[in-house]
Amino acid sequence: MSESSLPKPVKSLDLRQTKCPLNFVQTKLALEKLALGQVLEVWILSEAESALNIPKSIAQEGHTVIQTVNELNGSQKLWIERCK
Repeated sequence: MSESSLPKPVKSLDLRQTKCPLNFVQTKLALEKLALGQVLEVWILSEAESALNIPKSIAQEGHTVIQTVNELNGSQKLWIERCK
């Protein structure tokens, strides 16, 4: 799925300087403020532990990671849909 075909995020979080598990907590709190079906864009470091843990934890919470993109600068961008 290309970025242009993704739903437009209603909020963006830059968590590249935030360590686990605080980055997951901030992501979860931001998702709770969204309406069902809305999308959150989250920036994390692609080589960090959070690149594995956040998508897995988000899925366990019942939300959907629509797409993950690794950027050349070492960042990872996640589009997360609030599903519950």
